[in-house]
Amino acid sequence: MLVFVNHDDMRSLELMEEMLHRGYYVSDQFKDMKYADVIYMGMRGIDRKNRLQTHQETVVIDEDMLAAFKSHCLILTLIHNEYLEELSAQYQFRYSALLDKEDFIVKNSILTAEGLLSYMIMHRRYPLYESEICILGFGHCAKPIIDYLVAMKANVSVAVRKAEYQKDIEDMGARYLHLNDLDLSKLDILINTIPYVVVKENEIDKAHKRLMIVDIASYPYGIDHHYALSKGLNCQILSSIPCKYAYGYAGKMVADEIERELENA
Repeated sequence: MLVFVNHDDMRSLELMEEMLHRGYYVSDQFKDMKYADVIYMGMRGIDRKNRLQTHQETVVIDEDMLAAFKSHCLILTLIHNEYLEELSAQYQFRYSALLDKEDFIVKNSILTAEGLLSYMIMHRRYPLYESEICILGFGHCAKPIIDYLVAMKANVSVAVRKAEYQKDIEDMGARYLHLNDLDLSKLDILINTIPYVVVKENEIDKAHKRLMIVDIASYPYGIDHHYALSKGLNCQILSSIPCKYAYGYAGKMVADEIERELENA
């Protein structure tokens, strides 16, 4: 069985090695894609102009190539791709997005949390212990971050819009905070997990110069980073952390999911 891997990050390189160890034939050559039983297209896959960003160049997967794919071959991406879902019905291939699967999301969030903690420990002069840390959002990514920071005896608050999360937040050992009550002047670290701007310029103006801002959300992020940087704040965007931290395990996660999909075919 041939597996094509578009290795657009370190996780994908580890996936190739993992699949080889499990006895599969593996290729990253574009010309081999039409012969593959499994095609991992990387983070997002093709866009609506049929362009795929590979490790070397941008290639176009035209209609002839789509028609040449093996019948009922399995195509995967990390993030859900509506266009590939539409094409799957037209060209009779199976499509799966890894971040649509709850088990994968949970494990991915744990890797994200560990990588984030590693970054903060290495890039601060002070310990996380007793630091004043606020996390924006209470989704999949936020929860393991809260668990780790509470265990490390940091003073953790979680800012959200919905009061219904208050009990769950407090049960985890953190302090509930409404987003409207956010006060950056009292914080050592601000962690954002919300993929839209929730921290305005007037709030950034109140921040202490020691504040570290770390944004792990997708674009357009939760903070006006250009403005924060102009105010001299330590402001970082850390995207796709599992591709950089513990990418060996991240590649194994993708391999496990591929085999699970093949077993359920």
